Amino acid sequence: MTADWPGYLDEFHQRYAGYTEQVLKRCTAGRLTPYAWIIRPVAGRGRQVLDLACGSGAVTAALDAESGREDVGTSGPRVVGVDRSMAELALAHQRHGARVVCADATALPFAPESFDAAVCSMGLMVVQPLAATLTECARVLRPGGMLAATVASAVPLRPSDLVILGPLTARLRTPPQFPGGGELAGITDGLAEAGFDLMEDARERFVFRVHGRRDAELLFRALYLPDVPDERRNAALQWLADRGRNRPDGVEVAIPIRRVIALRR
Repeated sequence: MTADWPGYLDEFHQRYAGYTEQVLKRCTAGRLTPYAWIIRPVAGRGRQVLDLACGSGAVTAALDAESGREDVGTSGPRVVGVDRSMAELALAHQRHGARVVCADATALPFAPESFDAAVCSMGLMVVQPLAATLTECARVLRPGGMLAATVASAVPLRPSDLVILGPLTARLRTPPQFPGGGELAGITDGLAEAGFDLMEDARERFVFRVHGRRDAELLFRALYLPDVPDERRNAALQWLADRGRNRPDGVEVAIPIRRVIALRR
């Protein structure tokens, strides 16, 4: 595993800004998308909402559109996104006109109890240290404020998913990596220590469908593979592209996601 996660992440999001949004928008579980799944519990819960590690602003914009802006007064925007990547934030503004701030998740530039709710889409396994991030999130939430977060998960999977994931992992010699680990095993204890009460811990199987080389390239541009040589990466990408191209409906790549919902005490 890379010894320089901050440097890797800065370079990754400069080079591949916006690709995570493109992939997650195409992931489905029936009619559900990962973005709809994280937005659903937060929608309508308050006037001020924080989108932590907002990336290119998909959730920020969706929450803003869902709630409307008609009653936004002089005290600030209804929804604000925060990220440390200037490249991602530039896209958030260009694509969505999102209100965004460049800041570290462990040092948010907001007063205590500024927000009614917070979301973090696929970010808590990236922002580090986790304990400091959760403590800072609790600081800026009002008592009773909700945090909804999604992170990568190892389950649920179907036996048929391993027909694709097994050979892909074998060619890469690693699954996608994250600074906080894939399952983020310490999140429930971390939430409690930061001042949250856990309300839900759920998992859902989403899929990304690959029909050929273009889809495979899109997916790989959203994966953290810090220690994988280009030769292995390209071999895995081409194998996946060939599988998709040779089937009329392409192939499903399973992307299990975990959602936690907690309330600030």
